[in-house]
Amino acid sequence: MTSPTPTRRRSHDPIALAWTGACLVGFLVLCWLQRDFVTDDAWITARYADNLAEGLDFGWNPGGERVEGYSNPALVAVGAFAELIGVSPVTAARVVGVGCGIALLVVLHRRAPAILGTTAARVALLLTALYPPLALWAVGGLETLPAALVMTAGVLPLCAARPSRADAVRAGAALAVLPWLRPEGIVVALAVAVLAEAPALLRREGRREALQRLAIVAGIPLASQLALVGLRLAIYGHVLPNSFFYKTGAGGGLQVLNRFVEEARPVLIVAALGLLLAHGRARLLAVPPLVYGLGSIGTMDSVNHFSRFFLPTWPLCALLAGVAVGWVAHRLGRIGARAAWAGALALVGALVFTMPGNAREVRDFGTWYASCREGARMEAAAWLRHHTPPDARFSISDAGLVPAHSGGRSAIDQLGLNEPTLQRTGPLTPKARAHRVHARRPHAILLASRTPARLDPLYATDRALAADPRFKRYRLAAVGHGDDPGCRYALFAYARKGDR
Repeated sequence: MTSPTPTRRRSHDPIALAWTGACLVGFLVLCWLQRDFVTDDAWITARYADNLAEGLDFGWNPGGERVEGYSNPALVAVGAFAELIGVSPVTAARVVGVGCGIALLVVLHRRAPAILGTTAARVALLLTALYPPLALWAVGGLETLPAALVMTAGVLPLCAARPSRADAVRAGAALAVLPWLRPEGIVVALAVAVLAEAPALLRREGRREALQRLAIVAGIPLASQLALVGLRLAIYGHVLPNSFFYKTGAGGGLQVLNRFVEEARPVLIVAALGLLLAHGRARLLAVPPLVYGLGSIGTMDSVNHFSRFFLPTWPLCALLAGVAVGWVAHRLGRIGARAAWAGALALVGALVFTMPGNAREVRDFGTWYASCREGARMEAAAWLRHHTPPDARFSISDAGLVPAHSGGRSAIDQLGLNEPTLQRTGPLTPKARAHRVHARRPHAILLASRTPARLDPLYATDRALAADPRFKRYRLAAVGHGDDPGCRYALFAYARKGDR
């Protein structure tokens, strides 16, 4: 079965421009509704960027031991540059996120119609622009939207029936950015490059051109990865960031994948149909989602609100769904076209209004996160600044905003992500983590609790810290909590007895 023959988009098609303009407006409205949300991990990236900009080396603690607890070197570099010109690294990351979301829609508008057809492109624009979790993570301060942009820009040129050398260069250049945004980026890039040319390599005719394209599409990302590895070896003495050791194999089976399927099931079903109907190179759209599906097995489900792990692949799933809608519209004539578009619009309506991850649910989550968790963390950071000496050392599990706002105090990451020892030890048990923290005798220990009324540890490591006999050396000094009465999150600050 084949999809309809793509038609070339007119450069100034008023309907196409109006459609894309409406999608851009819809995306920006969703971003505005979720403007209060900044994830805690964005402040981890910001702390590294601040230290780098201020000449305090490549560590998490100012002037401390070198460690790579972040997984997005490009965003750290952007944040450091922003700090040099007087812009907060978090603000810069959010601007980059929204800007990449806009650029993503422009790429779909300009590239997809000629390759997959007008209908597929317009459906993909709608599903991408009006998917609330994408807007949430555009303003969240991490690399989700930049990764979605370069992945889409890298795969689309290779989906053309006869990609040129220029297409190969464009694809390779875009995919070369992926390793600088996510550790798994090189795997996705190589999978796309190899599978794009494997069929042609098996045929005698066109084999030379396929080898040339493969060398370009795979070679540029490989060179990029080697440059990154060289920097890591020179700076940190290792080839993989801490996040790889922290998350890989530390999760529960299909937990991450199941969450994505539950939240996006209707679109994924239509996308699966689109994959069956697609022909030739258009099937490459499915490669990154499948790579992520395999990579999600056993991966830790952290910082994954509304399936952030899979969101860089969302525009590709949307394009496959668009292929299915386009095929129905093309094959069934006028009545079929109306039915296909009615189904597509119903699907978009479900995404925005009723499905898990709808606009209201996502907006409520972002507002709750800002008033609850961020509020508690700001109170805890204020307590550290006002009630501990500037050279104090404290420990915390939610190691983003509080360390970034602690006034330059040294922090111990109770979960270990930002600790240099993780490269040597790998993930530790909660009890081993607690022992490591107590052995360093911090001035203060901050424990996350499910309620401000009493300590009810949120994390297993926090529970192990409180259960350790050495915890008796500490007294409760403050409780940071948010404004929301139903917050179910607080930070209990314990100060070492005898310290002023």
